[in-house]
Amino acid sequence: MNRGRLVLASRSPRRRELLEAAGWEVHVSVAPVDDSDLAPGASSPPAWTSALAWLKACAVHRALIDSGTPADVPIVAGDTVCEHRGLILGQPDSPEEATVMIQTFRGATHHVWTGLCVVYPDGTRRMGVDQAAVTLKWVSDADIETYVASGAWQGKAGGYNLADRIDAGWPIRHQGHASTIMGMPLPLLEKLLEEDAA
Repeated sequence: MNRGRLVLASRSPRRRELLEAAGWEVHVSVAPVDDSDLAPGASSPPAWTSALAWLKACAVHRALIDSGTPADVPIVAGDTVCEHRGLILGQPDSPEEATVMIQTFRGATHHVWTGLCVVYPDGTRRMGVDQAAVTLKWVSDADIETYVASGAWQGKAGGYNLADRIDAGWPIRHQGHASTIMGMPLPLLEKLLEEDAA
């Protein structure tokens, strides 16, 4: 099903794949925003992810206008973090950090938050946040080390991709929409786009 065209303000291949698999025609325009330069401080996960999504979508909207090629379709940006034991965890910066993150998830449930922002050609915005819970049972240190050594943790909130780890046989289950955990909550996106159409 063809759902129309979107500009994706992200270099994430997972977000693009999710959108294309759902029927959207996607043009990528990477937001000139470096998350590593920012910190959530006292912000809640919903506030933090929605703020970053808004920042990225608006940055691409402005960059396209400044380049003389403004978008004639909605610009979509998302940001995802994990919340575990009161801490907000984004993308690990090193193999060591990825290893520690995944080890702390073992035998427990953590929450994944993804904020979305849709900016239209006229500058109108629509925003929302979705949440899911992920439970990881016991995974050995050796299995974690093998996974981290593959480099697959890079660019992923919490250091893992849900579908990839399920396919690998890790004892992982979730409550909530899988696309939320993978960084592009499709039901929420459809709702935001429908709000504008209404």
